[in-house]
Amino acid sequence: MEITEADKKLIQSAIDTCERLYKKDRHEVAAALRCKNGKVYTAIHIEAIYSGYADVCGEVAVICVAVADDQSEFDTIVAVAKNESGNYKILEPCGRCRDVISDFGRDINVIIGDINNPQKVKVEDLIPHKPFRSALSWN
Repeated sequence: MEITEADKKLIQSAIDTCERLYKKDRHEVAAALRCKNGKVYTAIHIEAIYSGYADVCGEVAVICVAVADDQSEFDTIVAVAKNESGNYKILEPCGRCRDVISDFGRDINVIIGDINNPQKVKVEDLIPHKPFRSALSWN
């Protein structure tokens, strides 16, 4: 899928959030999420100091922010990481994040690839054999 101007702005929103909230070894990954209504949310990851199992990925953090604002129809998500040199890269979501993103719909777009040559794929392409059902359905 083609990267749109709105997608480029979404990537920049993630970068801006990381610039504002970056703390080495604590908050190095930021994510941005655009809902189907066009509203954009951003968040930063939380790295647990003593135990990696308690980390909260940027993608999960931004989904929590959106859900807390009564949003559940998501269009596109992206995560970026900043290194010590101040350079950014786009991160592919980890398995847990892929699972959480897809719980909100198999057609959600995920921006992956190189920061200078991003690509957009459907989350279902990242986990093709998951049995999908809505996170909002308890049946």
